[in-house]
Amino acid sequence: MAIAFKDLKGPKGLPVIGSLHKIELGNMHNQLEGWSDEFGPVYKLILGPSKLTVITDPAIIQEILKERPHTFRRMAKMDDVLSEAGVNGVFNAEGEKWKSHRRIVNKGLDVKHQQQFYPEIMVSLERLFNKWNKSENASIDIQQDLLRFTVDVTTSLAFGYKMNTLEEDGDVIQEHLEKIFPTIFKRINAPIPIWRYLRSKKDKEFDHAVVEINKFIDELIKDGEERLIAQPELREKPTNFLESLLVAAEEEENITNDDVRGNLMTILMAGEDTTAHTLAWTIYLLADHPDIQDKLHQEAVKVLESEDWLSTYSKHSSLIYTEAVALETMRLKPVAPLLLSEPLEDVVVEGYLFKKGARLLTQSRYAGIQDDHFGNPNDFLPERWIKEEQGKCPMGHDTKAYIPFGAGPRFCPGKNLAMLELKLVLSMLMKNFKVEMTGPKEEVSEIMAFTMMPSEYSVKLVKR
Repeated sequence: MAIAFKDLKGPKGLPVIGSLHKIELGNMHNQLEGWSDEFGPVYKLILGPSKLTVITDPAIIQEILKERPHTFRRMAKMDDVLSEAGVNGVFNAEGEKWKSHRRIVNKGLDVKHQQQFYPEIMVSLERLFNKWNKSENASIDIQQDLLRFTVDVTTSLAFGYKMNTLEEDGDVIQEHLEKIFPTIFKRINAPIPIWRYLRSKKDKEFDHAVVEINKFIDELIKDGEERLIAQPELREKPTNFLESLLVAAEEEENITNDDVRGNLMTILMAGEDTTAHTLAWTIYLLADHPDIQDKLHQEAVKVLESEDWLSTYSKHSSLIYTEAVALETMRLKPVAPLLLSEPLEDVVVEGYLFKKGARLLTQSRYAGIQDDHFGNPNDFLPERWIKEEQGKCPMGHDTKAYIPFGAGPRFCPGKNLAMLELKLVLSMLMKNFKVEMTGPKEEVSEIMAFTMMPSEYSVKLVKR
């Protein structure tokens, strides 16, 4: 007989509020892992009026992801909060509308477009190198540099807009983006939508950020529409993500101007935040492993030869160890470990009954750091991702327990771009510098704000 919600164990709470008083939003992912140690891979969590089933079992998570969007969907509340913020894109679209969104998003982010716009990525990479080269031996806030780099690359590749936040100061778009994710995460997890009745200072800052980003996006849309009028041939061969969206909005009945804006917002937020934080976590981990830095340097010297950064697109596939470092970072520090879903019908998965409309909270990092799935799971061992090196690593390598980009039909469409950026920045950094933390490494903490980011830290770059 299938195990129902009422049969599950979970943390004891108080009347009415349940365990709401125990939740620390910024540390919620770690709390969920601790409770999984205590109550198992599937347990219940009652937060006021919300009844959540928390899942850390990789087999169940894989099944949920595989069966989207037909049997499962993102939790409706998440869509409500994102739509309210003007995000009506591929991330939160469902059903047939999602299929239309996915089709046009894939066209704008495919490998062909990456290769076509590689010279534009090099412009931002050179600016990043120049900034770091001038900062030698100084304490720098490397996370801000990485956020600006990823914004510049995303706007260039996806929108055809040449942004330069790396060299500009003041009220840049990246500063507005920083206010979006934390507020969305807080609202998704709020038992009562207080912001709709009483607006705090942070709510007002969020409103201002959304307005400014939408102004920026509206300018991009206007420029794109003018290009399509001036160059009708672009309708047959769009040169970027924006143009593909605009053409699709004209050709497909269920793609509206709001959908165009929502997808641009989605790509801008996802492209900036997730990749930048993954790079920040990688650098944080590397600072404690000079031996791995040396291996990365050796590979960069071999592949980049006399160059300071990789100028030839086809060579990025030769950065095998660099890619392994990125993969290992995403196992230990995945920036998107939480996913909220709900079944569209009563369904039994791995012996558990999930009722239609139930709130399912999956925590994907937990499985990746368990002995059951990876040998020496708490160690930073990039070699475990290289086939020829796996025999030298502790036994255990279950890739089904590793899902930093999701799985199934809604697998992250930006994976290739993210991996490309990770390899380009890391190879440039390790070719030219050694990285040292300027403060205590143990003071850096994980902060959950829709994505999992490191708290502020500074590093010193030592020229090789």
